[in-house]
Amino acid sequence: MKKGVSTMAEAALQVEKRQKNTKSYLKQLRKSGKIPGVYYMHGKDSIPLIVNEKELRKLLTSNISVFTLNFGKGGRKSCVIREVQRDPVKGNILHVDLMGVKATEKIVVKVPIHLVGTPEGVKTEGGILEHHLREVEVECLPKEIPDSIEVDVSSLKIGDSILVKDIEPGNVEIVTDKEHLLATVVPPAVMPEVTPAEEVEVEEELKEPEVIGEKERDQQEKTAEK
Repeated sequence: MKKGVSTMAEAALQVEKRQKNTKSYLKQLRKSGKIPGVYYMHGKDSIPLIVNEKELRKLLTSNISVFTLNFGKGGRKSCVIREVQRDPVKGNILHVDLMGVKATEKIVVKVPIHLVGTPEGVKTEGGILEHHLREVEVECLPKEIPDSIEVDVSSLKIGDSILVKDIEPGNVEIVTDKEHLLATVVPPAVMPEVTPAEEVEVEEELKEPEVIGEKERDQQEKTAEK
């Protein structure tokens, strides 16, 4: 099984400092296609920001973990996205937290897992590949953060599995529990045989009419006369 690491690509996000924090101002920002945010770093004052929503969405859909914040004349800072707040109903981005990082200090980030190849058990035995864990947490220097970790599953047969401990991530240390199941190949689902419904003949029970005896008939007539 081959496992590979896709190295981090360079990316930058243009931002501007935000001077206001009123509810009406933030609402107007979002209507204009911009998102309020904040940049912070341990031991330093936080900086309120304005981020272009389209550029932020592009960054969120990429596999890039560490990128550069471009403040224009205010300089450039390396950071990671720490939290994205969304509207619970519409899912719109409401706010973003950006955390500064140092090139010489290790950080913990999540990295996606990409499965590569078609398992032998799928091609020749009709099995089904199940992808259980789609990302892992790793600890490393910012410049060593991979875009993704590739795991070759082509040799897996039915019943074979790959655990987190089987990954070879290169220069990064995996923080996620090593015993977590990453992927496995299971047997194909067996569909029950459908048989034609058998016709069932229902016999109707013939009930004989109840015969009222002479004594009972006389009793009914006397009751009626009263």
